[in-house]
Amino acid sequence: MPFPFRLKKIVLAVALTFGPAHAVLAQDAAAPNAPVQRVVITGSNIARIDAETATPLQVIKRAEIDRLGVNSVRELVDTMTASTSSLSDVGGSSSFAGGASSASLRNLGKQSTLVLLNSRRVAPYALADYNEVFTNLDSLPLDAIERVEVLRSGGSSIYGSDAVAGVINIITRGDYRGLTARATHEQASKHSGFHESTASLTGGIGDMAVDGYNVLANVEFFKRGNVFWREVVDDINPAYGSKFATLRPASGLMFGNRGAPSTFSFPGNLIGQGALPGCTTLNAAGLCVYDRFSRFEVQPKADRANLLLSGKLRFSDTMEGFAEVLYSKTKTTYGSTYATYDSAAGVTTWGNPATGQARTFDHGPIPAGHPLNQSGRDLDLRYRFLDDPGFRQSDSSQYRALAGLKGNWRNYDWESAIGIMGSKSTDRSRGTFFSVNGFTQVIGTPGYDEDGNLRDQQFFNRSYRLGQINSPEVINALFPENGYDGKITQQFWDGRISGEVGQFRGRKVLMALGADIRHEKFLISPTANLLAGDIVSNGAASADAARTSTSAFAEAEVPLTDALNMTGAARVDKFPGFGAHVSPKLAMRFEASKALLLRGTIETGFRAPNLTESAQSSKFAFSSGTQDPQRCSQAQAYANDLRARSDALPETDPLKAITSAKADAVESKECFGGVPSIVRNNPDLKPEVSRSATIGFVLEPIKGYNLSLDYWRIRRKDEISLKSNDELLAAEAQQAPGVINRLPLTQESTFTSVEGESTATVQQRYGVTAGPLSSINGTFLNVSKTRTSGFDVGAAARIDSGIGRWDLTFNATRLLDFKTFFAERDGGSYGDNLAGRYGYSKTVANFTAALQTGNVNNSLRFAWNSPTTLNGDYFDDQYTDAGCAERDWSAQECRVASYVRADYNVSYTGIKNLTLSAHVGNLFNRRPPIDYRSINESGGGVIPQDREDVQGRNVRVTLVYKFK
Repeated sequence: MPFPFRLKKIVLAVALTFGPAHAVLAQDAAAPNAPVQRVVITGSNIARIDAETATPLQVIKRAEIDRLGVNSVRELVDTMTASTSSLSDVGGSSSFAGGASSASLRNLGKQSTLVLLNSRRVAPYALADYNEVFTNLDSLPLDAIERVEVLRSGGSSIYGSDAVAGVINIITRGDYRGLTARATHEQASKHSGFHESTASLTGGIGDMAVDGYNVLANVEFFKRGNVFWREVVDDINPAYGSKFATLRPASGLMFGNRGAPSTFSFPGNLIGQGALPGCTTLNAAGLCVYDRFSRFEVQPKADRANLLLSGKLRFSDTMEGFAEVLYSKTKTTYGSTYATYDSAAGVTTWGNPATGQARTFDHGPIPAGHPLNQSGRDLDLRYRFLDDPGFRQSDSSQYRALAGLKGNWRNYDWESAIGIMGSKSTDRSRGTFFSVNGFTQVIGTPGYDEDGNLRDQQFFNRSYRLGQINSPEVINALFPENGYDGKITQQFWDGRISGEVGQFRGRKVLMALGADIRHEKFLISPTANLLAGDIVSNGAASADAARTSTSAFAEAEVPLTDALNMTGAARVDKFPGFGAHVSPKLAMRFEASKALLLRGTIETGFRAPNLTESAQSSKFAFSSGTQDPQRCSQAQAYANDLRARSDALPETDPLKAITSAKADAVESKECFGGVPSIVRNNPDLKPEVSRSATIGFVLEPIKGYNLSLDYWRIRRKDEISLKSNDELLAAEAQQAPGVINRLPLTQESTFTSVEGESTATVQQRYGVTAGPLSSINGTFLNVSKTRTSGFDVGAAARIDSGIGRWDLTFNATRLLDFKTFFAERDGGSYGDNLAGRYGYSKTVANFTAALQTGNVNNSLRFAWNSPTTLNGDYFDDQYTDAGCAERDWSAQECRVASYVRADYNVSYTGIKNLTLSAHVGNLFNRRPPIDYRSINESGGGVIPQDREDVQGRNVRVTLVYKFK
């Protein structure tokens, strides 16, 4: 017997797992007597009457997107309960792939979530995030979206590589007619600097049913302003100031109520002599200070333009052609901090791509003979280059053009397309870091030689002048432009056919067959100065590779009984470097009654090594946030002693600020400092493989009320990665020679005294027996495996009341476990269960109540995250209860509390052709919970990390006009 129409609507309404959308059925748009069209639903290649599939699917329709109040595809993805932390263009200033945003489902990373546009791939972003290649969500048009279908189980049997955690399929408007203009402006109510605007125009002509054609055009513009922390830091949660000295309110601050000034300033300080001439911001000790928060950026400026053109043309009753062009242009401009110079900073080490070895940059004092040094002895300099250009700009363009035919032949549906796509990125930076050659040319050679003599008696007395306006030629030499050019091109062909191939006990057996072929080329080219290791502390990533991959796939649906359906699928993918990979899937759907659907899937997935991992590439990076277990506890003890000395000194003593700053630097360098990381590709990599399973039900006990529950489990192995710095350092004795490299104790730069003691004496007092880290070398490996599981829950209700129609939806994801395997732990074992640990909330949920009354539609949405501890896996001893206690953090402060956020949306359609909407984000102006770890890891408590803490409530106003 056919699948009951009512249950079909349930299946797609709750998206076979849970979902805020109502059913997306071909019948909805058709006349009552019109023939029912067969469509392809995400997660299957078989054209069906509707969503007759056992695979969990979530659907977010256009109306829900409007109610969510989002301004980009990235923001839309972030509202999904299965979505987890990933790269954002807002926080991408320190990423290799700045100016882009990615998606991640199930905490499995941006490379394990496949993003499609109209069921086909789009070109990856042209710059890899170190080794991760991903789709840039910012290049996809938000206003052209009709709905988003989210497959939250593996999809490799249907879509091939990368669909391990799931698939996000963005479906654009189809058969659209008319012309619609939309304008949106969003702004924080407290700080006007937090603002962004979107404008779009969507037009369509032609009726496929009447005219035999349809053409759609959409153009969209997005603009966001930048904000620096000085504009908002006074409004941070006061609790941060109680724990971090740099954020405490204090008397005498010159730049605001919060944010301790820095003695790295302009025109600078000579320690032991005082501020250099021309300083107008002196502290109580007579030192020149600078507002460091004036160049810490909260959010960068962004400009985007997206264009989508699509068309359909009917050639006959059984065949039509289609074509599509997508083009996007994005530009993100980051304001970076100005470079500083500290004579006492010691040696800076980073990787040199030209030699494959570490490169160093020394520091040194201002010679006694310098015109600004009147002391008669060498003096340490603390200086900030306010003539530093201080910016990074990421420009990217992306395109996809395809054309194809589809139709029906002897009751078989078929489709084939050919296309080309690509992406180009230009990423350029200036400032924050010196050119070694330029520094030597315009400033000199710092430091002492082996005999203890200054290398350069003209140091800081060449063409660069301290505290003065320097020429563009000097600044260009000192801070030259550097960055990357990236380019990806892909050409593809695909084809499929589906239909009835027989019967099983009088029931139709459906099958789909298909194949595709794809050629891709990836080129990442650093500028010459990066390749030469000329920019202090900066690495370089390069790639130059190409490959061709092919695949063939089959899918069959067999109705075993009137109530029980079985679907099997398999896909064979062939990439260069390893044998053909087969991804099978088996799914069952059982209609226990007209009100209850039971379902389950079991399948495998895979991710082929990308071209930056397996083909010719290299990466020389400077990894921040590294904790050295052989030196961190000693550094904390030394820092505590230095702070105690500083507290004992009077405010007028210049050593007070110096000693306090040294304490911060000591702890920062050894407990969350940086270390050069040199990594090369591995042509012998195997693909990542996974096994996943789901089992669940959809229940509609009463018409209009439904509930779904799905359990999911994913096991992934042969994961391509590097052994983390923390993991390597925790088992340093077991590493091969050359993996972890240290400088000799004689090149100490942390355990040095401010009171004239020898370095050896300080080292001995604090038990320092290992030298400073100089580099960590490695290669990509199939190094680990992960297992995770959880539940997806959803409920929906539609209620007609005396005041209007209510639509209620509830979605939740419960993480049961997330564990990573570590080869070095106990001879090889899984780490701790991270569910409930830092960054892994056990429960993410949202509830929406929408009320439509005449021309007014109101909705209120609550989003909730469960609390987490601050500690990570087993090797993280810094944020355990004991580690927090050492920082004077209470047990309550050693966690991130739960958080509930409310958003309100109202729209009015009472004016002809016009829709007015207002969306209030964070309706009750609640602060996010305190996260001490986030600030602590920003560099010793200097930079707040959460812009929502200071952004507060925001209001988005939208006007939509439909021309007639």
